[in-house]
Amino acid sequence: MWQPVAVLGSILFFLAVGAAWPRDKPGIDWKVSALNVVTGGLLFALRKGVLFILPIAAADQIGGLIDLGALGGIAPLQFLFVVLVLDFARYWAHYASHRVPILWSVHRSHHSSEHLNSTSGLRMHWVDVLILTAIPVVLFGLLFDVSGFSPWVFPAALMVGAFFDAFEHANIRMDSQTWYYKAFNTVFNNPHFHSWHHTREGAYKDGNYGQALTIWDRMFGTDVTEDLPPETYGLGHMWIKLDLVGLQLLTPREVPEGHSPQKPGEEH
Repeated sequence: MWQPVAVLGSILFFLAVGAAWPRDKPGIDWKVSALNVVTGGLLFALRKGVLFILPIAAADQIGGLIDLGALGGIAPLQFLFVVLVLDFARYWAHYASHRVPILWSVHRSHHSSEHLNSTSGLRMHWVDVLILTAIPVVLFGLLFDVSGFSPWVFPAALMVGAFFDAFEHANIRMDSQTWYYKAFNTVFNNPHFHSWHHTREGAYKDGNYGQALTIWDRMFGTDVTEDLPPETYGLGHMWIKLDLVGLQLLTPREVPEGHSPQKPGEEH
């Protein structure tokens, strides 16, 4: 039970920070935020259900193909390995979600947010959740044998991703020209870096796919960050009705060229 509590705690903390130092729109849209949290809870239940029925749900239930020798029994080294491997895999899964048309057709639901805050990471399609669930199962249930790792390593590594998911989506003002921001941004994701992943001009500046780390985007040439945050977010020519099902579980609807998109929440 500590995992959802920790996730919710991170979200609430960064909501408060964003309310005090907003980047874009002051205040908190509680209706949208509540919908994101409720849907995130339902998707978390879906994830737990999938893991429950999978025979390889827990990493210690099957030996992976590659024996890591418990990385010399050094728990911090084990933790670093799991974080790096998970983040590297999530980078490429995220890359594919934008570059493979069938995956983008569902992932774009996440990009319907026109005002980001720390709950926006919970706005996902159920297919995205299944993909994210499969990554650690495949990596540490089939590929790598982590049965000899310290018991805290795997849950802690998963929480790193959850923490950064709340942080990077937060509506927090950051000065990208300060030395401390540049030092942090060299390695770690943050609200300014990730805001450029959600720019409405994504067709021209599609990148910044890393979750916890920014190193992969620089390594593979997908860093599209600029000094100032984007002027607009969301999908522009698409919309999603603002309800529990339409927002997170269905794909956006295209608005015909020459027509004004209906605002989320309006009846049609």
